[in-house]
Amino acid sequence: MSSVRRVLLTIALGAALGAGPAIAAPAMAKPNHNGNNNSTKLAAILTDRGIDNGDEDGWGAVNLSVRSNGWVCYTYFIQNVQGAHDLAVYRDGSKKFTLADSGSIGQGCRKVNWKTAWALKKWPNQYLVQVDGTDGPIRGRLFRNGGGNNGW
Repeated sequence: MSSVRRVLLTIALGAALGAGPAIAAPAMAKPNHNGNNNSTKLAAILTDRGIDNGDEDGWGAVNLSVRSNGWVCYTYFIQNVQGAHDLAVYRDGSKKFTLADSGSIGQGCRKVNWKTAWALKKWPNQYLVQVDGTDGPIRGRLFRNGGGNNGW
């Protein structure tokens, strides 16, 4: 029997025994959320607006690039906030994830749950970025590039 016939016979036998669906099943079992990794650019302007006991002279800016697969890359710049620490993203008053532990300027990337990334991309104005300082926090609402900032 020629090698071509052997290969064809093996493929035909595998298909007849149902190997095709068995091979495809693991790939179909879980949705692939990595397929559409286009990034959404978000930003927030941080001030003490709407915060009781906020840092009155503190201000800053945060830029996020959110990918569908859960990677969030960020840059931030904080001014006039003594002891700036715990730069984090919040929703409904609860912390969702921390971007940076301390510092007035920085950048990086971190992995978040793909559901959180999807929600950030879909409804950025439901999320806030806040940084704490010794004189109080400053925060700002996330918006898509070209949007506006309407505080807490």
